[in-house]
Amino acid sequence: MSAIRQMLISTIAIAVIGPVALRGAEIAEYVGGTVKSIPVNATGSLSLGDAKELRFNYGQSVYKLPYGQITGTEIIQGEGRRVLHVPVPRFFGKSRETLAINYKDAAGASGTVNFELSARQASAARDTIAERKAPQTASANQTAQSNEWWGDKYWKTTRNKATWEATAAPPIAPGTPAANGTK
Repeated sequence: MSAIRQMLISTIAIAVIGPVALRGAEIAEYVGGTVKSIPVNATGSLSLGDAKELRFNYGQSVYKLPYGQITGTEIIQGEGRRVLHVPVPRFFGKSRETLAINYKDAAGASGTVNFELSARQASAARDTIAERKAPQTASANQTAQSNEWWGDKYWKTTRNKATWEATAAPPIAPGTPAANGTK
């Protein structure tokens, strides 16, 4: 009788502790894209801790994608469960969403990677990617804007001398008629 009781208690403990332990681990699943080195339906973890690149750790391998190559992200809502081809709402468990990441590789070819994540993790990943990309584009915009001033198009100064010389009309030679026909 005690063997049955131990097995029953062990089964209940595993049934209760298992989902609680898995809830803390964030699992990402590669569900498709243009990357052939990652097998479809490979599960692992999506790491956004590095300041320069996104990492997908699966099995013994790591896929790295620099933030500078990412051109856009999109969250696609999951379909949910179906029973006999009828959609059924999820009462238990987390809803899953697909995070689609578009990028251009070093050669300039467009590609995409799609990861299925929990809804919370997908939105956090999208926000983190946007933050990591923002400093790169902001610094380029600040450099371009730091040399511009609204008065440059109205006043000739030493800082915009090259612009005024490039747009100046050619000098009129003596003896040529003026543009409006008067002398």
